[in-house]
Parts: sequence; C-alpha cells; structure tokens
Amino acid sequence: MFFPRLRRQAKWVFLLLAFVFAGGFVFFGVGSGSTGLGDLLRGNFNIFGSNGTSTNSSAVKSALKKTQNHPKDPNAWNALATAYQTDGKTDDANKAYQHVLKLRPNDTTALQSVAAYYQNKAQIKYTEAQNLQAQAPLTFGNVIGVSSSSQIGQMLGNDPTAQQLTQKAQTAYSEYTAALQKDAQVYKRLAKLQPTDVNTQYYYATLADATGDTTSAIAAYKKVIKLAPTDPSAQQARQRIAVLSPAKHR
Repeated sequence: MFFPRLRRQAKWVFLLLAFVFAGGFVFFGVGSGSTGLGDLLRGNFNIFGSNGTSTNSSAVKSALKKTQNHPKDPNAWNALATAYQTDGKTDDANKAYQHVLKLRPNDTTALQSVAAYYQNKAQIKYTEAQNLQAQAPLTFGNVIGVSSSSQIGQMLGNDPTAQQLTQKAQTAYSEYTAALQKDAQVYKRLAKLQPTDVNTQYYYATLADATGDTTSAIAAYKKVIKLAPTDPSAQQARQRIAVLSPAKHR
C-alpha cells in the first residue's frame, strides 16, 4: 500500500514544487531581495554540497574559536555556518544557522539558508524513495492479480527483498515529508517578515499546499494575486484556490 501512496501524494507535490523551482518565480523578474530563491532558480538546488569529511578546515577552526569566545554574537555563528558550508558539511552548517536564528530570529538570510537545507534534503529523500520503489521486484501475487489483502496474497507477497526495499522506501518518504514540513515552517516565518515579496509568498503557498495546510495556502495564494494580479503565476494561484476552496468547507 505504500508505493501507490507515494505515487499519488508525493509525486504531485514535487510536480507542484518543480513548477516553482523551474519557472514559477521567473515571471516576477528580479529585485525581490530573495537571494536564497535566486540560487535555486539558477539550478543550484544542492547549495550545501555533500557532508564532506570529519576533519575541520582552518576556517572552521577559526570560526569555532570565535563562537567560543563570543557565544552570543550572531555574526560569529553566521561565519561558522559559512565555513561549514564551504567545507560541504551540510548538517553542521544548518545547526550553526539555527543558532544564528536563536540569537537573531528575524534574520532572513539565515532563514533562507535553513529553508534551502530542508529543500535540498526533501529533494534527496524523495528521489531516494522513488529509486527504492523502482527496485522493488514484482511478486507472483501482483503478476497473477491476487489481492494483497487476501491470505494467499499476503503469503505470496512475503518476499524478504521486497519487504526490505519497502521499509527503506517508507523511511526515505517519511524523512522527505518531515523535511518538507520543516521547510514550510521556515517559509511561514519568511512570509510574515516579507509580506510584499511575491516570490516568498508564492513559494510559501506551494509548501502550505503541499503539506496540507489549506487555510494558509489559500491565504498566501490570495496575496500572490493581490501583489501581482496580471502575472502568470497569479493564474496558477487562482487555479489552486479553485481546487482547494471546496476542500476547505468539507
């Protein structure tokens, strides 16, 4: 039952977000101030790179020393995040940016960096789940059309390899969902801090939409329409509102 759910739910979500990544924001032009989104639009999805090695560079060691000497200085933690990012240590960079936000909650640059981390993680985990799904072998029960819920179907489907792949795919999909939820939470904060930034409002709308927060999605889509009523993306927003509005009142 997991794989059909992956196809029905996750696939449309990534198609929706792919529209944003590939073309949704370009209609708005430049100059919105969302530098993190600019990186994404240039195809730089994996802006953090890999996790790198366990050895710290001289830049990281220097930045770590500064945070130890000045633990309440957000600039010191931001420098540490940048140093980790340069070394390709994604998790450490994200932790440092999270610390910046504890000291400076409204730092939009740090928020965009954290959002980019979760965007990248969601993309990786979604692809991983898809690949694992593709590797799952067909069981004899699937081939002859026996229901998987029947006793015979359960016996025929008791394939250790398929079960292992399914479990791994479920884990990857769960991690994808969690990353998407965290991305939405970060963009909720950004949307409040940048109420007139169309790019931010539109991306938050798609995330709220994708994670099932219908009320927030509709509100953000309406802001997109108000800010850029003649833009092609406003038309996309109108279409999503039309789809989501009936569900809101069910």
